[in-house]
Amino acid sequence: LQKLVLTSSASVVFEGTDIKNGSEDLPYAQKPIDYYTETKILQEKEVLSANDPANNFLTTAIRPHGIFGPRDPQLVPILIQAARSGKMKFIIG
Repeated sequence: LQKLVLTSSASVVFEGTDIKNGSEDLPYAQKPIDYYTETKILQEKEVLSANDPANNFLTTAIRPHGIFGPRDPQLVPILIQAARSGKMKFIIG
């Protein structure tokens, strides 16, 4: 049995408004917010369409939002700046 897990992005279903209680049934964004998101939609469709349990090949996509880790040069500074300016919308934990 082979398995493929794609790290996609929550932005693939983002249409410019907050999503509350969203599920995997949400449609892909009709107007992706940027080229990165457009490519994430394309690759997610490709990976999910390759799912073939009859031939022991399983695929799935996860859609995390805001991945970061040690020494992150992008998201962490943005989080710090947002917190300092009183515009923190993020809950960590």
